[in-house]
Amino acid sequence: MGEEFQLLREYLARLSDQRHRRGLVHPLEGVLSLTVLGLMCGCPSLSAIYRFGDIHPQLLSRLGLRRSPSVQTLSRLLGMVSVGEVRRVLLEFVLALEQRRGHEITTAALDGKTLRGVREDGTQLKALCVFSREGLAALDQVAMGNHFEEPQAAQEWIEAVASHCPGLEMLTGDALYADTNLAQAIVDQGKDYTFKLKKTNPDSTTT
Repeated sequence: MGEEFQLLREYLARLSDQRHRRGLVHPLEGVLSLTVLGLMCGCPSLSAIYRFGDIHPQLLSRLGLRRSPSVQTLSRLLGMVSVGEVRRVLLEFVLALEQRRGHEITTAALDGKTLRGVREDGTQLKALCVFSREGLAALDQVAMGNHFEEPQAAQEWIEAVASHCPGLEMLTGDALYADTNLAQAIVDQGKDYTFKLKKTNPDSTTT
């Protein structure tokens, strides 16, 4: 296992496991690590992740798994994990990883994305994605209904998460983010961000 993946495993181990200790077969950290590796190797489904683990028994032993978790087990365990906890732990992991790489996160790019292959109630999900420009790493995602909700999603991120990135000085985004409420949220957090617009409307002026 590479050092950076081992660091990820340390942070995944911080997630709460709501199961009773008695009779546990699959450690949650091992299941999550297998899922991450499967996704990185292009597995498009839980059944593909199961097969990925099944044909790599030497990998399972290093993850502390006696066998590859079934599709039903993967679905049940992943459904138990708190999305809020995952967001927090992954942000902490990225910050630690960037520090280990010698990067200080000073600039973040905001951009709304439609998540390919991710649906809820038949609707393709959309999210505000926050990227570290220095480390080319994803910091966070905020779910939203449509792209016009990007400023509101950015405001929620600023209010809840940005304080965990003390070195953050600059946000970049398109003209949609020139929003009064978002600017006020930045000021309310005691920050003095420079907000650089990547795109501007030639018929309007932004100051």
